[in-house]
Amino acid sequence: MLSRLVSFLPFFEVIPEILLFFFVTLVGCSNPGKTDKQEAMVIDVPLRTNEHEVKLSSFVDSISYIPLETKDECLIGSVDKILVTDDAYYVVDREKTQSVLRFDKSGRFVRKYGNRGMGTNEYVSITDVNVYEDKIYIWDCSLKKIFIFSSDGCFVREIKTNYSADSFFVLDDSWIAFCGDYKPNKEYTQKELCPNVLCVNIDNSQTVSDLFFNKNIDNSGIIVNPFNFLCDGYLILALDNVIYQTSSPSNLEKKYIMQFDEKYIKAQEAYKEKIAVESVAIDQIHTLMKDVPLLLRFLDTPSFSFVGYTLNSNFYWGIIDHKQADSYIEASAYAKNPIVNDIDELAFFMPLMAHNNALYSLVPSDKISSDEVLGRHVEPDDNPIIVKMELK
Repeated sequence: MLSRLVSFLPFFEVIPEILLFFFVTLVGCSNPGKTDKQEAMVIDVPLRTNEHEVKLSSFVDSISYIPLETKDECLIGSVDKILVTDDAYYVVDREKTQSVLRFDKSGRFVRKYGNRGMGTNEYVSITDVNVYEDKIYIWDCSLKKIFIFSSDGCFVREIKTNYSADSFFVLDDSWIAFCGDYKPNKEYTQKELCPNVLCVNIDNSQTVSDLFFNKNIDNSGIIVNPFNFLCDGYLILALDNVIYQTSSPSNLEKKYIMQFDEKYIKAQEAYKEKIAVESVAIDQIHTLMKDVPLLLRFLDTPSFSFVGYTLNSNFYWGIIDHKQADSYIEASAYAKNPIVNDIDELAFFMPLMAHNNALYSLVPSDKISSDEVLGRHVEPDDNPIIVKMELK
């Protein structure tokens, strides 16, 4: 059996290097565009500096484990993203095998999508992946192309755009929303501003832009998330305390505003001003941003929403309880995950995806070896295991 390294690491396990692991480059401030169509929910964030752990059993009803089948044609080298639908799991391996693999809900391998290469209908690298109505969309930013495949693996079409983006979200059969984060994309500059988000009509090339930043900002100065677009069209940006949701080309809504204490807002604004006029070396980031809170993750379900964020080496999960009038509970801890698994002590709370009323994550096969738990024998170097946490 081929031995592999699974590269997904819980962001609460890496401190303070977490900032360098989950974020790649630094950028400038974003100015909200036409996003005030609906009133957003303002969350007063406690941002505790003392430890306040929350038990997993307070919001999770049950945990189940689905080992992903291991054979030569579906070996997973690293896990960069997982996508969950009603009938399948899609694993995105951008670095090792550079492929998109589909498994059914029992973990059985179904097929691989696309091929890496320089030929027709081949991508050079995988930047991001979406699944929409049984079609698989693979974005290669190096080629500035999206490759679309049917659920049975057949190539459908190729889309070319000149907008550089780190992530994207498929809105419907015609529109795709791209997030370029703080890449210049000078072709789309409007009055000295570049768009963080660009919606593209893949049928007629019409574009709609939203959220803007100063084109003169040196984008070596801001930490950015490798996947700004999250499940269900939610969007987060570096140094922006708003959680957006994109539902149509002209509707980028502010869904949640994370209201931090004034001193943190001032520290954030001071940092924005600094990187607007000078470059910041990577080794200076942690020191300069010690009082700057950063949003890392957002997942939404009918019962709860979850916000992951950091401040210096403190790590937080904010839990919005939709069943209790959207009450907000903050779990906090220094240099560790503040959510404690008191159900089975096996799975680490680091959800990568939400679907229906469940959260999904992955663990390496060598972390859970119990045949009784998994339902079948798993070797330490087998493909990773899907963790499904059904919420209350």
